[in-house]
Amino acid sequence: MRATLGFLEKLTLAPAEIRPADTAALRSEGLEDQRIVDAIYVCVGFNIINRIADALGFEVPQPKVFTRAAKFLLIFGYQILSGIHLGSVRNRIPLQVYAKHDIAPINYGLVADPYGGMLERLKYAVLYGPGDLDLALRKVACAAGDVPGALGSYVKKVVQDAHGVTDEDIEGLRLSGWSDDEIFEITVSAALGAGLVRLESGLSALCNKYLLVAPELVRV
Repeated sequence: MRATLGFLEKLTLAPAEIRPADTAALRSEGLEDQRIVDAIYVCVGFNIINRIADALGFEVPQPKVFTRAAKFLLIFGYQILSGIHLGSVRNRIPLQVYAKHDIAPINYGLVADPYGGMLERLKYAVLYGPGDLDLALRKVACAAGDVPGALGSYVKKVVQDAHGVTDEDIEGLRLSGWSDDEIFEITVSAALGAGLVRLESGLSALCNKYLLVAPELVRV
């Protein structure tokens, strides 16, 4: 557990520095590859969720709420909360959608990824699903690309310093003409991009591959 937490800390803070040696160190502690995949996905999930929660000012429950939830999860696990069977074919996106939107899953070759189907659904929903924000802006925000004006500054802040987003930042976007729905959608797009960078870094290292990550995508 100590080795895994150290790896996840590095994956969060410095994904561009993750190398095959980092995952090899976990194997030497007795972790099977599938357990490392599990840990990477948990890390990625919270990298996404925390950015959204920080940027949009989600209310944090009291410690006693977390304690009750932890006891529940220890007994029943996460899967019962999702209502989704990991292996369900219904949760996968048709191949023609891949061709149309260029979102084919990354094939790492050496590691089974039981969560890939759900990740594909998430990417599709965020980047191509119904919404108020222009699809091109969603994709650029996900890649931490060049979004113009105040919205671009906000995207960078979500990726690099989400806990530093203020009410004034949000109000500035509103004054620039962006609706609350559009602000929400670009926040989710930017947060998803930050999570995907960490997913690709972690899984690439696990498969003994090196992944070049753009500097603007790796900051906390």
